[in-house]
Amino acid sequence: MFNFTQAGYIVTDAELIKRITVKYFDHFVNHDQNFDDIDRVFSKSLFSLHNQQWREMRTILSPIFTSSKMKMMYGLLSNHVNDFIAHFKRKAITDDINVLDIFSRFTADGISTAALGFEGDCVKNENSEIYRIVKQSLDDFTNFVSVFKFLIVSLSPKLYKASGLQLINKNVIDFLRHVTIDTMREREENNVSRPDVIQLLLDVRKGRTKSKENAVEVNDDELSNFSAHEEFNVSTNTNNKSTSLNMNDDDLWIAQTFIFFVAGFNTTSHLLQALTYELAQNQNIQQELYQEIEDVLASLDGKPVSYEALHKMKYLDCVISEGLRMYPPAVQSDRCCSKPIDLDLGNGKTIHIKKGEVIGLPIYNIHHDPEYFPNPEKFDPTRFNDDNKSSIIVGSYLPFGMGPRVCIGSRFALMEAKLLIFNVLANFKIEPSDKTPTKITFKADLTSSIKDTIYLKFCLRN
Repeated sequence: MFNFTQAGYIVTDAELIKRITVKYFDHFVNHDQNFDDIDRVFSKSLFSLHNQQWREMRTILSPIFTSSKMKMMYGLLSNHVNDFIAHFKRKAITDDINVLDIFSRFTADGISTAALGFEGDCVKNENSEIYRIVKQSLDDFTNFVSVFKFLIVSLSPKLYKASGLQLINKNVIDFLRHVTIDTMREREENNVSRPDVIQLLLDVRKGRTKSKENAVEVNDDELSNFSAHEEFNVSTNTNNKSTSLNMNDDDLWIAQTFIFFVAGFNTTSHLLQALTYELAQNQNIQQELYQEIEDVLASLDGKPVSYEALHKMKYLDCVISEGLRMYPPAVQSDRCCSKPIDLDLGNGKTIHIKKGEVIGLPIYNIHHDPEYFPNPEKFDPTRFNDDNKSSIIVGSYLPFGMGPRVCIGSRFALMEAKLLIFNVLANFKIEPSDKTPTKITFKADLTSSIKDTIYLKFCLRN
């Protein structure tokens, strides 16, 4: 294929995807668009950084998302879920629920509370200013206007820079500046510490976090879950004392907060929408999951579900994994060749990939390819159970990407989704309403957003 004057390739072969994203990663380190020096904030995000700067930032941020740090945030998130369920009980009694709206508000509050250190009040306050800004940030990143901006960057970076365009709206940047930089300053001045992402970013910025290069903390319970991605070591050839990143640049930290906020908000809210829709349509699956939840609750002796117990739930993980297969957070990804390579196609042939040429990875199409997933339009969590998961070909399941450039915040997104589904099903039976669509259609945007507004009934259990 050609992206205007730029050569590119679409890859759907799982083995070749594994080679590109893992074996030959050093040749395909970067994403396609290059926002360097033309977009003040977004260019500094982990998503946009290239080559050595990406390696350094990835190494800096990785300690934030280890199992021990997730456990620290789990307590905050668990309290938030309990408050949400109490509010949800009052709302669900009288109304059919617009699930994307309510779960978007839940997710915004969850990220605000557990990760960023402030109360978003998005669920209880229908007119929440925080929710409006979060929605705006997501729209700015995924709507037609953002597609147009990405297009301008591809065609003419000079025109993009001269136009003064920025991918992130100024109002959103101002909000994130307050959330990130002002909060850091206040905590430093008042000697306040809190177990959240902002605190961890502050510790990194001030050199208080020591991360051992190539050391990855892994939790055995999480690795037993299919939805959890494999961690890959990232060699930086540097250390925190000698880095090409400007640690005193406010925009550098605002950019990381933006990516965490937008990625976490979009991934979790849309996954929860899709999961509750499928559970309403497949009552047998919902009942089997509810039985697993009942078994766990019986073992807890009235205590809230713990981080460890949640991650040991095999059928819950199967349901989440199948939701991510059918409704991946991004419909496609890419890798840009950073140094030329004769790419082994695995059939005795090679193809020469030049520097700057792009590999497209059509995630949605791969997840719905019957060669990899028979009867792909059927919601079937048993694909991921202990008997069947070994038959899933490595490179065919890419909800968070693959290789060292896999989504760094996926653990938080999975933790949040699992915790909410557990508590929702523990308290409610989900059923279709008269307004529930019988078939799902999708928007033409950068994510697999469901086009129709999905309403469901949540019937309080005895």
